Amino acid sequence: MPRYEFACQPCDQHFDVELPMAQAGGPAPCPFCGAPAQRVITPPRFLFKADPLDNRPVWHNHGSYGHSHAPGKGFHGPKERDEG
Repeated sequence: MPRYEFACQPCDQHFDVELPMAQAGGPAPCPFCGAPAQRVITPPRFLFKADPLDNRPVWHNHGSYGHSHAPGKGFHGPKERDEG
């Protein structure tokens, strides 16, 4: 079932709710204060990969950019050394 993000204006909280698509347009009760919260339009949270068996993390850039690893996969091979 799809998850949707909602924002509660009275208590300034954001939360996710699993709802059928037919009910996604209406308000959802805030789990913190109970007030009706409005849906926040966000980009989809999914990613298509060419190989479904590929468990490597998507963002793995070295250099000046940070990177992340999949759980249990946070290691690298030996670093290359300059021989000159």
